[in-house]
Amino acid sequence: MKVSVMIPVFNKAPWVKEAIDSVRTGTFQDFEIVCVDDCSTDNSVEVLKSIDDPRMRIIQLDKNRGPAGAANAGIDACRGEYIVRMDADDIAMPDRLEVQVAYLDQHPDVGASGGHLRLFGQRETMWPFPITNEECMAQQLFGVPVSQPASIMRRSVLEEHHLRYGNDWPRFGEDWLFWIRVGKHTRFGSLDRPITLYRRHENNISQGRDRFGDYDHLIREVFTFFGIPHTQEDIELHMMSMYLFKLRPTKERLYALREWQQRLINWNNKTGLFPEPALTNRLNKAWSGLFHYLPRFGTGVALEHLRASDSWPADRLMYLAKYRLNMLLGRMKSE
Repeated sequence: MKVSVMIPVFNKAPWVKEAIDSVRTGTFQDFEIVCVDDCSTDNSVEVLKSIDDPRMRIIQLDKNRGPAGAANAGIDACRGEYIVRMDADDIAMPDRLEVQVAYLDQHPDVGASGGHLRLFGQRETMWPFPITNEECMAQQLFGVPVSQPASIMRRSVLEEHHLRYGNDWPRFGEDWLFWIRVGKHTRFGSLDRPITLYRRHENNISQGRDRFGDYDHLIREVFTFFGIPHTQEDIELHMMSMYLFKLRPTKERLYALREWQQRLINWNNKTGLFPEPALTNRLNKAWSGLFHYLPRFGTGVALEHLRASDSWPADRLMYLAKYRLNMLLGRMKSE
């Protein structure tokens, strides 16, 4: 069997049949579907049992284990050469399995692959992810290098290196912690196209969470895994480079962030852990993107960003002027 499509399920009754049907009606048919019900309290199990397809297996856990535990149970049950991850409320593009299998067949050095997400539901847009191995490696310091609901993995890599999710990992961000461990043993490489239609709704696991608390913990775990020296202030500065503002951005904190990024580069030059110039490019991308979040905290801090960048692009000055005008007209609020 070529592919095992592994779908953890927890209270996804309204959407899970559509998710499974998107796989069943796709252009690639050499697969099994492994659904892991994590003790749903709605009628998800009844919906799963109503689907008549001999290629589908349902695993019902005896207790709620969370995303990590459900994923482990699914991986243990998979028998295919490749494992495709899919969320129970998403929709696979019709040729998803076909193009992802072809990519891994053509790139035997790649152990984990993905693609972009096309969001739909409450908000419709494209969610891009890095493509090359070098870009994915650098991305590991900022979040997942591969979108979990658009991912495909070689089962042999997971088995050879005993790669599973930690039972004590948080229910949010467990994919980030998993991918950094996968990246230690294999190469990444993804398709530059949408793979999955990702449904945004109020039941997404990230809704209503303490984002600062979650990311404080996750960044600390990631830095510790890679052996990156850090302080609590470094974590909060890095969080700012991910556009999470636990503390209000100030001129002083902007320069502290630049210093932190340079320390990361210096550390990497000594250890060689991340590819250059991919890491520098990713850090520069984070710094550049920060500008568009700063006007809400005041014109002064936004201008200081331009000054620290030693660049005064006309489009950014125009953006700042328009933002300031909208504030004066009461269309936007400062923070």
